[in-house]
Amino acid sequence: MIIEWHTHVYPPEEAAANSAFWQGRCPMTLENVLDAHHRAGLAVSVVSNAAHYLRNKSAADELKAIAHWDDYAAKIQRDHAGVLYCLAMATPTGGPAHLKELERAIRELKLKGVLINSSHKGHYPDDDEARGFWELVQHLDIPVMIHPPNVGFGEERMKEYRLASSVARPADLCLALSRIIVRGILEDFPRLTIVGSHGGGGICEVIGRLDYAYELQDEAFFLGSYAPMKIKHAPSHYLKMMHFDSVTYHPPAARLVLETVGAEHVLYGSDAPPLTPLKPRAIKLIEDLGLPHDPVVPLGEVRLLVDVEGLPF
Repeated sequence: MIIEWHTHVYPPEEAAANSAFWQGRCPMTLENVLDAHHRAGLAVSVVSNAAHYLRNKSAADELKAIAHWDDYAAKIQRDHAGVLYCLAMATPTGGPAHLKELERAIRELKLKGVLINSSHKGHYPDDDEARGFWELVQHLDIPVMIHPPNVGFGEERMKEYRLASSVARPADLCLALSRIIVRGILEDFPRLTIVGSHGGGGICEVIGRLDYAYELQDEAFFLGSYAPMKIKHAPSHYLKMMHFDSVTYHPPAARLVLETVGAEHVLYGSDAPPLTPLKPRAIKLIEDLGLPHDPVVPLGEVRLLVDVEGLPF
């Protein structure tokens, strides 16, 4: 059984509104997801919306767009019950109205979790304004998928050679996950279920550097302050509290994630659509890892992440 954690859909209205960017060919349609799902022989796909279009909206229009996605996601989930399950969408620093919408999406619409971007208009999910969000999702006991925005920091140097996708977005994700750790989010909210997309954007490679920056307090004075101290353990302790998907497209990178946090904290994903041909490549990556159990079973305790009745996880 293959359970796809990472695939995207845009609401038709947003795909049409961004037609110039997509040149009239937005691949993140429900039809494309279903076609790719069946071609790959998947059992379940968890659908989310990275909603890159939010960066061009006013604060008021952001909330309307989020509510529209939540309603559309609930319809997808109802119309394709047992096959597609959907995540809500949120901006953690949006304030009380955004929290109310997220609670509606989970309690009333029965969506299975929430996707947030690793940054949004200069805000990161460790900002003090986001604490209400973390309190709510811990109370709701839902997974939080953290996904990079269209472009993160340094976008002025990322406009050529598709570097925004290949370099800037993983870097933004790695930064966000690192800040969540060192700013004590998992210390204050230890029951959170956080899923870093794209294998964590390289955080498993740099975790040793995060550890020595914490451990060598006085000796590393020249690196800058580590105040205020928010955590009681080395960053690697909190990293192992997180989950990650397998969207790396590079077997050594996938192995690094597995070796760093353990297979029980890794989920299969493809991030396809939008680049639909990557789905079979993502499945082959898992097969080629030579794991000791069925190579296409998702690599984690998925029951912790998505409550799907009638399936053995």
